[in-house]
Amino acid sequence: MHRLIRVLQATDPELAAHGLRTARLAADVGQSLGLLPETVQLIQGAAQLHDIGKLVIPREILDKPGPLDAIEWAELQKHPATGFDLVRHRVPIEVAKIVLTHHERYDGSGYPNALSAGKIPFEARVLQVADAFDAITSVRPYQDALSVGYAVGELTRCSGTQFDPDAVAALVSLCENDTWLRGLGLSESRVANVVAV
Repeated sequence: MHRLIRVLQATDPELAAHGLRTARLAADVGQSLGLLPETVQLIQGAAQLHDIGKLVIPREILDKPGPLDAIEWAELQKHPATGFDLVRHRVPIEVAKIVLTHHERYDGSGYPNALSAGKIPFEARVLQVADAFDAITSVRPYQDALSVGYAVGELTRCSGTQFDPDAVAALVSLCENDTWLRGLGLSESRVANVVAV
């Protein structure tokens, strides 16, 4: 697994940094949910590799500043399955399955297999929430970094549809802790105005 992470760091440092941030968030959510340490470790490993399939997606799609068209979106949706194929013989199968399912949605509207609720590994459901939180609060080609308050609102709005409600509740609870938030290294403007839900 460490070799794959090094490849990702060398090939796409920003993607690797997103993976590290997501791993920390997912570990904190997992711990707050009382998951076993070995389960938290699996989630951390998967979080660091969850977007490795994007290494084969054309840069013009990944770096596009505006909305993707239908063809570009279909190409982007291949990255979980591609990531699974890249890692499945090099990491524990549980980690590979989390990589494969990290874009499935709680209500079954995700990809690549339209799995819902309990058919999605719980570890992947924890990762989804951490992944979304980091995506919202980080600079992306298509958006500036948004505030923690905005992220909390979006996660709460999509709880039970896109996201597992227990994982959302755990992350929202963590966001009410100023010390935890400051430890993430987010700017003051992004931490300000957190709305407790």
